[in-house]
Amino acid sequence: MMENSLPETNAALALLMREKLGVRGADRLEVKLRRAGGLLPRALRKDAKYLVDMEKLYANPKLRRQIDSARVSEASANLRRHLEAIDPRDRRIGWMLGVVTPLAFNLLLIAAAFITWLVWTGRV
Repeated sequence: MMENSLPETNAALALLMREKLGVRGADRLEVKLRRAGGLLPRALRKDAKYLVDMEKLYANPKLRRQIDSARVSEASANLRRHLEAIDPRDRRIGWMLGVVTPLAFNLLLIAAAFITWLVWTGRV
Protein backbone atom coordinates (compact mmCIF):
# COMPACT_ATOMS: atom_id res chain seq x y z
CA MET A 1 0.00 0.00 0.00
CA MET A 2 2.06 2.99 1.23
CA GLU A 3 5.64 3.00 2.41
CA ASN A 4 4.76 5.20 5.42
CA SER A 5 1.49 5.26 7.26
CA LEU A 6 -0.81 8.11 6.38
CA PRO A 7 -0.63 9.80 9.81
CA GLU A 8 3.19 9.78 9.61
CA THR A 9 3.11 11.27 6.11
CA ASN A 10 0.66 13.96 7.19
CA ALA A 11 2.74 14.76 10.26
CA ALA A 12 5.83 15.14 8.08
CA LEU A 13 3.92 17.47 5.75
CA ALA A 14 2.73 19.49 8.76
CA LEU A 15 6.33 19.90 9.93
CA LEU A 16 7.33 20.97 6.43
CA MET A 17 4.55 23.58 6.47
CA ARG A 18 5.91 24.89 9.78
CA GLU A 19 9.45 25.13 8.38
CA LYS A 20 8.64 26.61 4.99
CA LEU A 21 5.51 28.69 5.58
CA GLY A 22 5.91 29.47 9.28
CA VAL A 23 2.43 28.16 10.08
CA ARG A 24 2.06 27.69 13.82
CA GLY A 25 -0.15 25.39 15.79
CA ALA A 26 -0.24 21.70 16.58
CA ASP A 27 1.82 19.50 14.29
CA ARG A 28 -1.20 18.01 12.56
CA LEU A 29 -1.98 18.65 8.93
CA GLU A 30 -5.58 19.56 9.72
CA VAL A 31 -4.51 22.40 12.03
CA LYS A 32 -1.81 23.61 9.67
CA LEU A 33 -4.22 23.62 6.74
CA ARG A 34 -6.74 25.68 8.69
CA ARG A 35 -4.09 28.20 9.72
CA ALA A 36 -2.31 28.35 6.35
CA GLY A 37 -5.32 29.92 4.67
CA GLY A 38 -4.35 31.46 1.36
CA LEU A 39 -0.67 30.57 1.59
CA LEU A 40 -1.33 27.46 -0.48
CA PRO A 41 -2.78 27.42 -3.99
CA ARG A 42 -6.35 26.17 -4.30
CA ALA A 43 -5.39 22.83 -5.87
CA LEU A 44 -2.93 22.11 -3.08
CA ARG A 45 -5.49 23.05 -0.44
CA LYS A 46 -7.80 20.47 -2.02
CA ASP A 47 -5.02 17.87 -1.94
CA ALA A 48 -4.27 18.64 1.71
CA LYS A 49 -7.97 18.47 2.58
CA TYR A 50 -8.13 15.09 0.85
CA LEU A 51 -5.17 13.87 2.92
CA VAL A 52 -6.86 15.04 6.13
CA ASP A 53 -10.09 13.27 5.17
CA MET A 54 -8.22 10.08 4.33
CA GLU A 55 -6.40 10.22 7.65
CA LYS A 56 -9.77 10.07 9.38
CA LEU A 57 -10.65 6.97 7.32
CA TYR A 58 -7.24 5.49 8.11
CA ALA A 59 -8.11 5.50 11.81
CA ASN A 60 -10.83 2.90 11.21
CA PRO A 61 -9.45 -0.49 10.07
CA LYS A 62 -12.60 -1.41 8.11
CA LEU A 63 -12.80 1.91 6.30
CA ARG A 64 -9.06 1.93 5.63
CA ARG A 65 -9.64 -0.26 2.56
CA GLN A 66 -11.55 2.60 0.88
CA ILE A 67 -8.45 4.77 0.70
CA ASP A 68 -7.10 5.28 -2.83
CA SER A 69 -3.37 4.92 -2.19
CA ALA A 70 -2.43 6.24 -5.64
CA ARG A 71 -4.35 9.47 -5.07
CA VAL A 72 -2.95 9.79 -1.56
CA SER A 73 0.59 9.36 -2.89
CA GLU A 74 -0.05 11.89 -5.65
CA ALA A 75 -1.58 14.43 -3.27
CA SER A 76 1.24 14.13 -0.75
CA ALA A 77 3.86 14.31 -3.53
CA ASN A 78 2.25 17.47 -4.95
CA LEU A 79 2.14 19.13 -1.54
CA ARG A 80 5.69 18.06 -0.67
CA ARG A 81 7.04 19.28 -4.04
CA HIS A 82 5.42 22.69 -3.58
CA LEU A 83 6.59 23.09 0.02
CA GLU A 84 10.16 22.03 -0.72
CA ALA A 85 10.38 24.63 -3.50
CA ILE A 86 9.65 27.46 -1.04
CA ASP A 87 12.61 29.44 0.30
CA PRO A 88 11.71 30.89 3.72
CA ARG A 89 14.49 33.49 3.50
CA ASP A 90 13.17 34.72 0.17
CA ARG A 91 9.64 34.93 1.61
CA ARG A 92 10.90 37.07 4.52
CA ILE A 93 12.83 39.37 2.17
CA GLY A 94 9.77 39.74 -0.05
CA TRP A 95 7.61 40.57 2.96
CA MET A 96 10.09 43.21 4.15
CA LEU A 97 10.28 44.74 0.67
CA GLY A 98 6.51 44.83 0.57
CA VAL A 99 6.53 46.91 3.76
CA VAL A 100 9.50 49.17 2.95
CA THR A 101 8.68 49.97 -0.69
CA PRO A 102 5.49 51.99 -0.07
CA LEU A 103 7.21 53.87 2.75
CA ALA A 104 10.15 54.80 0.51
CA PHE A 105 7.78 55.85 -2.27
CA ASN A 106 5.85 58.09 0.13
CA LEU A 107 9.07 59.70 1.38
CA LEU A 108 10.16 60.41 -2.20
CA LEU A 109 6.76 61.88 -2.96
CA ILE A 110 6.92 64.14 0.10
CA ALA A 111 10.49 65.22 -0.79
CA ALA A 112 9.43 66.03 -4.36
CA ALA A 113 6.45 68.04 -3.09
CA PHE A 114 8.72 69.92 -0.67
CA ILE A 115 11.28 70.74 -3.40
CA THR A 116 8.48 71.86 -5.71
CA TRP A 117 7.14 74.13 -2.97
CA LEU A 118 10.64 75.59 -2.44
CA VAL A 119 10.97 76.32 -6.17
CA TRP A 120 7.49 77.91 -6.48
CA THR A 121 8.04 80.19 -3.50
CA GLY A 122 11.46 81.26 -4.81
CA ARG A 123 13.52 79.94 -1.91
CA VAL A 124 15.80 77.91 -4.15
